[in-house]
Amino acid sequence: MDLKQLRSFIHIAELGSLSRAAERLNLSQPALSRQLNLLEETLDTRLLERTGRGVKLTEAGQMLAERARVILGDLARLEADLSARRSKVTGHVHIGVPPSAGIVITGALVEALRDRYPDLNISIAEDLTGDVQEGLLSGRLDIGILHDGMISRSLHAEPLWREDLFLISHPSRVDENETEIDYEDVLALPLIMPTPKHGLRAKMQEAAFRAGRPLTPVVEADALRVLVDLVHRDLGHTVLPRSSLVMELSTGRLKARRIINPELSRKVMLSWLQDRPLSTGAKAVLDTLRDLAGTMPMADGR
Repeated sequence: MDLKQLRSFIHIAELGSLSRAAERLNLSQPALSRQLNLLEETLDTRLLERTGRGVKLTEAGQMLAERARVILGDLARLEADLSARRSKVTGHVHIGVPPSAGIVITGALVEALRDRYPDLNISIAEDLTGDVQEGLLSGRLDIGILHDGMISRSLHAEPLWREDLFLISHPSRVDENETEIDYEDVLALPLIMPTPKHGLRAKMQEAAFRAGRPLTPVVEADALRVLVDLVHRDLGHTVLPRSSLVMELSTGRLKARRIINPELSRKVMLSWLQDRPLSTGAKAVLDTLRDLAGTMPMADGR
């Protein structure tokens, strides 16, 4: 059984589409179909059934997907342990970070890595959570920081810290002693929000659904600086963790109110592809991120 075929099959099973899996793997659809056919011939069983909307797993395919994830995960850990025997930390590590988390941790991470591992080269890409996840799945990124939610089963994910979400407003819209606001009152305000592919928007949408209220932003923008600028111009309110706006809040350019009833929070997750072995450099970055997360006072903004 070919490991490359197994890895390709896992992506097909997860996405339920040969075309989408081929795009993720940077392969042509005919090439991916050949891999699938060879795997089915090797196992002498049918793994997928074609449907009008893509493909679905047969009973044998479901069994293979579950076992393959375990096998590929064990193999990745074995290869990582063997690579860690090298004493000098070198190489190049590609890291993806969403903007709000990047403001909090990127500077400290680079500083710590330059101090601990001067021969290690790193590249840091700032992207939305969905784009960071896609970068991990395609192999473009080695390590990613994600927000909890619909994280792919092909990724390992462990929590780094928790952050509460606050309503961010122009100072003229907030009474001097006002520090909290009910979520139902938030939904009645003109909101400036990220687009639906952003994890924060999904969190807001879920809470609105539970409250039986619509979430209807007046403006959608995925760039953090755009959200902040529009609120500063008093064009609406947005929702963000306080840790991503330390300068604006400390100088009074913006005001933050904790959202209650319910309180909204999210976890910041450290993530990497389960079936891809981590280099010594990548493991060094993981350990450094864990160390930094344990020392920064950014969990809930209290």
